[in-house]
Amino acid sequence: MKSCRVIIQSGVCAAALIAAASPAFSGAFAVREQSALFQGMSFAGAAAGHELSSMFWNSAAAAAAPGFNTESHATLVLPDSEITATGGLFPFVGFGDESGDIGDGAVVPASYANYQLTDRLFLGLGINSPYGFTTKPDNTDWAGSPIGITTSIFTINVNPTLAYKLTPELTVGVGAQAQYTKVRRRDGAFDLGGGFEGTGHEVEVEDFGFGYTAGVSYSPTPGTTIGIGFRSAIHIDAEGDCKGAGLSTFIASGGASPDCTADVTAKATLPELVSLGLRHQATDKLAVLGTVEWTNWSRLNTIYIKDEDTGETQDILPLNYRDGWFYSVGVEYAYSPFTTLRAGIAYEESPITDETRNVFLPDNERIWVSIGATHKYSEKITIDVAYTHIFVEDAPITFEIPGQTLLEAEADSQVDILSASVRYKISGGEGPLEPLK
Repeated sequence: MKSCRVIIQSGVCAAALIAAASPAFSGAFAVREQSALFQGMSFAGAAAGHELSSMFWNSAAAAAAPGFNTESHATLVLPDSEITATGGLFPFVGFGDESGDIGDGAVVPASYANYQLTDRLFLGLGINSPYGFTTKPDNTDWAGSPIGITTSIFTINVNPTLAYKLTPELTVGVGAQAQYTKVRRRDGAFDLGGGFEGTGHEVEVEDFGFGYTAGVSYSPTPGTTIGIGFRSAIHIDAEGDCKGAGLSTFIASGGASPDCTADVTAKATLPELVSLGLRHQATDKLAVLGTVEWTNWSRLNTIYIKDEDTGETQDILPLNYRDGWFYSVGVEYAYSPFTTLRAGIAYEESPITDETRNVFLPDNERIWVSIGATHKYSEKITIDVAYTHIFVEDAPITFEIPGQTLLEAEADSQVDILSASVRYKISGGEGPLEPLK
């Protein structure tokens, strides 16, 4: 019971850290930065389940380490994203052409713990922020400000898990998700002439949602591990308030009543995630790893924000995403008994297309390049560090209403990521299962 209390207390501390941090975005608004170790390989092999932080992708990883263990990860995300207006109405009616940097730097924490209950059964806990971003342009009076000035998504996800070793080679795991989600969006004033104008508006909604996780880890031969993990969709039925008259409320009402002053609701389903990971020990010193990941972003179409009392649409958030894919390969090299070096490269297909891209999330296809290292400081303490640079393809943006192109623009983005973690073994556990004869 004392061990269980320590796990819970560790989780509360991690949640407080997440609450104090600004969220970041990675691939639409998913946050991939959940492990300093796997970041050093561009997340190659993350679902293979051989490390405790694999638990985010594969619940079976709760059995990755015997005994009682904790991990604390912190990632500094430094996006650099600028948008330049190239055409449309807004650049010619008094707005500036340059947004300045729209990305906010962020610290993304993640924490994990496990406790071995028996030789086969393990209890685990992960606390993360799986979705989030914050954008705000340096120039809040640029041509895209009527479409969006500040947009933020913030989440805290608590994921208790159980993992069971069916055999020395096969482990299964399941878990529950409890997630808090908060969304805020603000845009600026506009004037299209003929009385079609607004002073800008703000909407903020929040909700708790629930889901589950599952995973399998299998070692068909010594030195080779295959893992597949699943994180379920989470439905949110958010409540909040909307105030002011913005371009999106003007569009939502068909121009009839652009002012939004009401308590509102909004329904959305955050996507499933399926991860496949492979780790193969090629030599005594060299391991190769790979990942294929699918995210069901096509669940997110247009989100309608409605008056809580009348059910009338007050605002809209047109997303209309396609599914996202992520592919990565990486290597680990045991430089010494105490130090491991790693590197990886990844390609990410963004769920955002040229037709659906907007000024507050100008995402596009990405290439990740990463390096990292692990040092075993003592029998109880291990430290991981990693660095990633993300090359984001230039992203065209077009915003239209019937009969009028309001904005044409081009986004230029890149991201630098620094990550570190401390892994601590509190106590040992029962010995491994005997292999099958």
